[in-house]
Amino acid sequence: MNEARNGTTSLPLISVMIPTYNRPEMFALALESALSQTYPNVEVLVTDNSTNEDTAELMEYYRSEPRVTYLRNREAKSKPENFAPFETLAKGEYLQWLMDDDVLAPDKLQRMMDVFLAYPNLTLVTSQRGMIDGEGNDKGIYCPVEGLEGEYQIFAGEKAGRTLFFSVCNYIGEPSAVLFRRKDLIHHYWRADSRGYVTLSDVAMWLELLEKGDIAIFRESLSWYRNHGAQEGKNPDVVLNAFLEWESLITEHFERRAYLKTWEDYRRSLRRLREVWIKFEPILLVEGSPEMLAKYRERVVKIDKVLSGQDENK
Repeated sequence: MNEARNGTTSLPLISVMIPTYNRPEMFALALESALSQTYPNVEVLVTDNSTNEDTAELMEYYRSEPRVTYLRNREAKSKPENFAPFETLAKGEYLQWLMDDDVLAPDKLQRMMDVFLAYPNLTLVTSQRGMIDGEGNDKGIYCPVEGLEGEYQIFAGEKAGRTLFFSVCNYIGEPSAVLFRRKDLIHHYWRADSRGYVTLSDVAMWLELLEKGDIAIFRESLSWYRNHGAQEGKNPDVVLNAFLEWESLITEHFERRAYLKTWEDYRRSLRRLREVWIKFEPILLVEGSPEMLAKYRERVVKIDKVLSGQDENK
């Protein structure tokens, strides 16, 4: 029996939420990594809107596992519809997303919860972004955080948010990387949309949390983001939309002087955005849809006006 779930521990409950769609082999590895956690008080929630029954058949093996709740979400026709049930299913004080192609280290939740309980000012705990390929081969750390000292390091939320904007790189990680308290976040990812952000909904969530507290970052990777050809992020239109949403995040936060306090902060972040995306242009300008390319070009003109000093009315 799971002692934590039966009231013999006072440790906070963590809800591990796994939405899955049509990749049972990778999902099985993700699920096992959730069930292998050394932290004792965990519930594992799975919502499945696959177009076949392969994952449902796999889940028959876990019917007697008391930690697992499985929802065969056949009616869900979209990502938001498959995420939505977590709003009512999740009972945990702390939330851990796990995308169905990612993997958690066995001690991830235990180590992160230890830090949470030791530092009440934290609103999120993450680790450096480990990456694996489709076969599970280690591809190293993506967007590394320089100068981390000790097992983990704590940064003020304001500083961490400014670093996000000045690097235009999500070093905090995808949803699978982060543990946070449910009550600290208003715009939850189970709507697959945080304040209107679709491609960068994770970044929008982290920025919202960083406005309320600090962040701890483990030097060692405690989860692995799987980089493979079937990912949504490989679509040129998704990459173009990421550019549009980065510009929107930068402008939104500058307008209310959150993280970006001065005109030069604003320009510095936009300049970095242009530097990062220009390397994608040879592919995007050929493979992007006409609609998304029109939006992209329009936004580039806006940014270039700001960078040239033509628009300083902020």
